[in-house]
Amino acid sequence: MARSLGEIRKEREVRMTALFEKTGTFFAFSNEQFEKNKTPLREGEKYVALGNGGYLPKGNVEAFRSGFEEIDKWYDGEIADNGMGEAEVMYEIHNHECYYTGDFEDVIEMFEGKYTREEIMKIAYSKQKEG
Repeated sequence: MARSLGEIRKEREVRMTALFEKTGTFFAFSNEQFEKNKTPLREGEKYVALGNGGYLPKGNVEAFRSGFEEIDKWYDGEIADNGMGEAEVMYEIHNHECYYTGDFEDVIEMFEGKYTREEIMKIAYSKQKEG
């Protein structure tokens, strides 16, 4: 039975949360949040920034990287197996408010290697006409 995009995205969220917990990954956007959210370190260890406000103990970087790649591969497979490619693109187009701003660049960049600019724009405008 085909799964919905929402179900697949929810499961990815659960898997990512488990990875964050396993690797001591936390998010902070101020010094106060950093102090409040930081995870324990082993003696002599330091935190490394992931970008986008994410941090984790340096010793867990490889586990995070491999876990993230595994989740990403699983997610891409689920999207393909359930025929959700166009739905995934449309979700991100709406999430980034592309129709409102007229700027699709973030979504095009997000799907680099999966979809071409032309494919994304075709999906965007064919689905807009349907709706």
